Amino acid sequence: MKVRLIDLTLFHRPSGHRHRLPLATFPGYQSGSADDPPNVTWLPLVTAGADASVSIGSLGAADGQAELRIGDLVLRNETSRNPGQRFATLQDLDTGAWLRVALDDRPLNLLLTGDYVIQSVTEREIEDGAPLAEAVTIWTARVGQPKPKRTEIALPIYDSRLDYDTPIQTERYKGTGGYEGPAELKDTLKELPLGHCPMARPTYLGIIDGFHRWSVGGGKPVQDVPRGWSSGVAVVKQSGAAPTDTAHFTVDLASGIITTTVKYADFRVEVLGRKFAGTYRRYIGELIAALASGAGLASTVDSAGMDAVPRTVGLFLAAGDGTTHAAAYAKFVGSVPRGGWYVGTAGQLVVTRVPRPTAAAAVRAYSSAAGTTTGLQYVEGQHNPPAKQVVLRCAHNPSPSSSAASDASAADATRWTQEWVEVPSAVDAAIATAWGSSAKVATVETALTFSADAAAELPAWVAELSAPPTLYELPALDGAPGIWIGDTVAVEDDIAGFAEGAPVVVYGRTIADRSGGATLYVAR
Repeated sequence: MKVRLIDLTLFHRPSGHRHRLPLATFPGYQSGSADDPPNVTWLPLVTAGADASVSIGSLGAADGQAELRIGDLVLRNETSRNPGQRFATLQDLDTGAWLRVALDDRPLNLLLTGDYVIQSVTEREIEDGAPLAEAVTIWTARVGQPKPKRTEIALPIYDSRLDYDTPIQTERYKGTGGYEGPAELKDTLKELPLGHCPMARPTYLGIIDGFHRWSVGGGKPVQDVPRGWSSGVAVVKQSGAAPTDTAHFTVDLASGIITTTVKYADFRVEVLGRKFAGTYRRYIGELIAALASGAGLASTVDSAGMDAVPRTVGLFLAAGDGTTHAAAYAKFVGSVPRGGWYVGTAGQLVVTRVPRPTAAAAVRAYSSAAGTTTGLQYVEGQHNPPAKQVVLRCAHNPSPSSSAASDASAADATRWTQEWVEVPSAVDAAIATAWGSSAKVATVETALTFSADAAAELPAWVAELSAPPTLYELPALDGAPGIWIGDTVAVEDDIAGFAEGAPVVVYGRTIADRSGGATLYVAR
């Protein structure tokens, strides 16, 4: 008999400490003297595990945004039939001490009194009576406000990814003049250069100490501002505190403040962006890790699956831009085939490329004949016609002008007026002939800065979009403990191509179906 172990992380208002409350599905669980922790009771007060799911959205397209379905974790809170005093064992996570806490007749009323804020939940699965070390983590998630019912408490469960739906930039101009900006900038979010931004429009601050000042870094250190343009005409960087003429600018890299002798009607610069703890970050995984860690959203980030092949990206948040962490991460990971980000089973942030099914050995096998699955279910509406050509767009110019000044160089004029640099593949004549007008040109807008990086990614994009993955739902009757996004499983079924068994890669899953199993979202 399998038991779900539910560890609730609670914030205890009176002490300011975090507590862990161990609960379980029937019949509960008792750790042994040799377990870690020893002799702890997981009270059997869980009616049903969380009914929720998480997945990488639109596998096979330029979208690494995780998608999730919210469900509830249901706890038992009926009045005890035994009038004697009952206790729960809680752990103070800040000190490590175990606390003995008296329970009311309704045992989980302690979650409703206001002393506790439920922060997160970790679900594990174990065979009844097995050593605690054999418990398998199902997932770690966030918890919303409890919903008390007559005999139950329903806890809304959502993936920790929702924590990332918050603006990256939080600092604002005060509008008090000088480097805090003029009055019209009051309460405006400061600009923020992330990675390598080929063309960005700095914020004009006005005349300060006799020179025109512009901000490109929100007052924080940047790596470099190597080039500038006015109406498409090059403005050259010069060393020193102030430029000598209108054809030059200077920059203070410690603050990202640019100085010019004139207020240009339309001024843009190339920016090697924000330094994080003194280090410039420009690769997809390391940039996301720096953002998430700096904002306190993640303490552990695994980006090895992404930065094993490093790609330079850039995103300039102009003054007032409230782009969220989630939206920015989606742009970054969506720049490469099968790029994705999600929160792992231990609560870590994972930035990776979802592998193809043949890239790794299967961690488990499911067979309809053996009764470990009821069989694959094809996901309707996900199988688009193959692309006959793929065009990658990179080196974004967020607000191109309709024309450049007559004295701009040809190269500068082109870059000034074009929003993207495009890197196209050859047209696949076989696909064009076979599919006719159904075969389209797939255009992928990326955050990649260099056309060389786009060209290097192009073959993989062609492979992905000219032969889109086939998506299935795989009911796993064992609940698929320990299986998560990016894992490969083998499937034997009577669907064509699976008769002898074939690997599929997991791009999402339900946490627990009401039947006790789980559904894996897989791609072939």
